[in-house]
Amino acid sequence: MKRSLLAIASAVALLCLGGTPAEASQATADVGWTYNFTPSQSFISANAPGSGTVSFTNEPTKSATNSSDVVVTNLRVSSTATPDSPDTLSGNNGAWKVGLTITDAASGASDTMTFSGILSGTFSASNSNLTNTFTGTTSYSWLAPAAPGTNTRDLYTVTLTGFTPPGPPSASNAGSISAYVQVTPEVGTSGTGPGTPEPSTLVLSCLGLGFAGLASWRKRRRSLAALLA
Repeated sequence: MKRSLLAIASAVALLCLGGTPAEASQATADVGWTYNFTPSQSFISANAPGSGTVSFTNEPTKSATNSSDVVVTNLRVSSTATPDSPDTLSGNNGAWKVGLTITDAASGASDTMTFSGILSGTFSASNSNLTNTFTGTTSYSWLAPAAPGTNTRDLYTVTLTGFTPPGPPSASNAGSISAYVQVTPEVGTSGTGPGTPEPSTLVLSCLGLGFAGLASWRKRRRSLAALLA
């Protein structure tokens, strides 16, 4: 009899495990998202009386999967000044600001973050010596809502990671400001519905229910045998 009870309980446990592979694969599935960096200005001008500019590219909406490095904007200088009397950037005149909109593919939800900094230094028609200081918040975190019918929410952490200064106006390659987007699926967090139990918890619960049912059945069987005796 004990072997029969154990066999029945094992069968119950296997049935409970039947749904866990799909749930586990869902938790580790690739996370798709899109991003769009938009500078608040297309260029900043040198201090008077200079006429040079530093331009910022507008990164259109692009797609990405899981964690990734991204380019916030590219930088190029334009100037007709001579090296001995270069254009100058200093103080708030070199301030820049960029907005980032991230869209979580699974839920369709979006969030906008703002990054800023100040460029300073000198540049001319044949050289460039610019530095950057990030100002304000340099790292944001956003927990996207769960997609309909799921309990997984994608956590996005965006951090500014670097500045590559632009070369002279004749340079082929542009300077850049970069960031890193870390994507982490959060399973069972509060959101659109209750979290799915861990597989081990689910198995223990099923085993408990199975043994409770078997115990109840044996109790009823003994009561019936006593009545017939």
